[in-house]
Amino acid sequence: MAVSFVSKPKIAHRVFLLACVALAGLLTISGILLAQRTIEAGYRATAERLSQRETEIARTMGHFRDTLLWEQDFLLHRQATSVEKFDRALSDATTIVEALKATAPSQDAVDLDALQSGLRKYATAFSHLVTKNKDLGLDASSGLEGAMREAVHSIEQQLEATADLELRASMLMLRRHEKDFILRRQSQYIETHSAEIETFSKLTKKAFRPGAQRMRISEALKVYADAFRLYASGTLEEAAARAAVTSAYGEVEPIVTRILDRYSEEKAATLSENAAVAERNITLAIGLIVLALVIILSSVWLIGRSISRPVLVLAASMRYLAKGDTMRTVPGLGRRDELGEMAMALEVFRQSAIERTKLEHEAERLRAQAETERVRMQEEADARAQERLAQATADLADALRRLAAGDLSFQLTNPFAPDFEPLRHDLNATLAQLCDVMARIAHASRSIDKRSSDISSSANELALRTEGQAASLEETAAALDQIAANAAIASTRLQEAHAASQQTNQRACESTDLVDQAIDAMQRIEESSARISSIIGVIDEIAFQTNLLALNAGVEAARAGSAGKGFAVVAHEVRELAQRSARAAKEIKELILSSACEIEKGTATVRKTGEALNDISRQVNAVGRHVEAVALSSSEQSAGLSQINSAVNQMDQSTQQNTAMVEQSTVASTALATEAARLRQLLSVFQLGQATTDERSDINIRTAA
Repeated sequence: MAVSFVSKPKIAHRVFLLACVALAGLLTISGILLAQRTIEAGYRATAERLSQRETEIARTMGHFRDTLLWEQDFLLHRQATSVEKFDRALSDATTIVEALKATAPSQDAVDLDALQSGLRKYATAFSHLVTKNKDLGLDASSGLEGAMREAVHSIEQQLEATADLELRASMLMLRRHEKDFILRRQSQYIETHSAEIETFSKLTKKAFRPGAQRMRISEALKVYADAFRLYASGTLEEAAARAAVTSAYGEVEPIVTRILDRYSEEKAATLSENAAVAERNITLAIGLIVLALVIILSSVWLIGRSISRPVLVLAASMRYLAKGDTMRTVPGLGRRDELGEMAMALEVFRQSAIERTKLEHEAERLRAQAETERVRMQEEADARAQERLAQATADLADALRRLAAGDLSFQLTNPFAPDFEPLRHDLNATLAQLCDVMARIAHASRSIDKRSSDISSSANELALRTEGQAASLEETAAALDQIAANAAIASTRLQEAHAASQQTNQRACESTDLVDQAIDAMQRIEESSARISSIIGVIDEIAFQTNLLALNAGVEAARAGSAGKGFAVVAHEVRELAQRSARAAKEIKELILSSACEIEKGTATVRKTGEALNDISRQVNAVGRHVEAVALSSSEQSAGLSQINSAVNQMDQSTQQNTAMVEQSTVASTALATEAARLRQLLSVFQLGQATTDERSDINIRTAA
């Protein structure tokens, strides 16, 4: 019932109905998917906002950790660039926190305010720490450390002229206590340093009389003591400032961690809720999609069946019609849709096929009648053509027999059939041309016989003259060979002389180089002697200083009494060793001075030898150039004679070849005359006709004239 109802409308209406059902299903599915995407977009936007805020807090944490890095870098290197980078990193972190506060919800505002306050506290503590370090001094020449250093150097310069060991030892103890405090930063070193200041002041009064030098040392000591006291108190305050900076940093980090944890929890909750809603929407969408697909497939099946069944019936009818079965009626002629129109068109084709079959039977009968008439006419034409062919063949056979016998004076006068008449004219023309060619060949054979006789006599005369010329050239070539051999021997001797002069020059150059090397070696020996002299002077000075030190050590050992006896013995031995070293250094110096004089004399002699060798080298070079010029000229003469000899030999060979060619020409002219006689004998076989032969001979004679 449903199929018959669906089959009543036209196919276009049924397809439109199917499209409407499919479109409704697609719109339903699209609406579901769009709603799901809208809900997911809301959750995703929330998650992205949380991710963005989490990223900004992470960036804040990164900048905050950069401040710790630049803080440690400042404390390690004490450079102003580290402070600038610290301020830049902290400013970036503060800017991000302010931007977050502007868009943050109420539950985040408290933590962000605490974070902003912690950053300000951290910045204040670091600024105080930088100020303390600047007061102490960022390098060894600035601040309190620079003042301390300058005062100590002033005191040490004043103490350079004194020999009081106790005063120097007290100065060293002051510097030791100063360094101990700088390294350990303990207050006990401040007290020991102050006590040592008192001791140094007493020793100064003891070592120096009242006067300007003592006043300068006292003033520098007072500056040094005040600078160290201020430096020590500033150092302790700087340590407290470092602890404050560390505490401020430790207060900020938990706040950032708490904010990051809360953002992570909110992001996870949002993503979980989004996943649950998405799963519910997917289940609903799948159910509605299945329902829409069932409706669409049912509609497609009903409409497709209403179209496919009639189409299959029409296709079967078309196959029967294609096979030639025109007796079956076409189904569906009464339908009002497109399939009914197709059935009517198929019926028209069936009627056309019936009519075409009738016309084909009539055309076959007419073709058989025309073929019978054509065969009869073809047989009559073949018989007439056979008769004409037999007549033409007989005349051509007679003409070919006369041609084989050598008769060229005849013509075919009996006419042939129109089809073979061109063949008769062509054969007559061929006979006439062949007769003409034979007459020309006979005349040419007589001319060849006469010309070959003339060539033979000329060739004989040329052969005699060529043999005489070849003998003369052979004698000339032998003489030139002897001259070229003598020139080559002379060139070889000159080249050997040139090589000997070059070897002599090379030996002279090598000798000159050896002399130069000897001069350089002596100069290096002289420089080494000078350096040894300077070293000996230093050794002499060291020996002198050692002698003085040993003397001072002996004096100190004498002051020490019995406790310094062993040291006195050692000092005496050291003094004796220093004196022996001084004497040995003096003797070595005198030997070096004597060697230097002898080296100067040897250098002058070697230099004169080198100049003499240079003069010899120049003279040998001049001789070598002259020998080279003579050798080059001799080589060129030898090469010229060789070329002349080669040319004469080539002329001799050419003359001998010419003689051989003349002999070959004589033999060829004789053979040519023999062949011309044989050609005349062969031409005598052909019958050319007297009139024609005379006429052709006259024409050829006029042409030759």
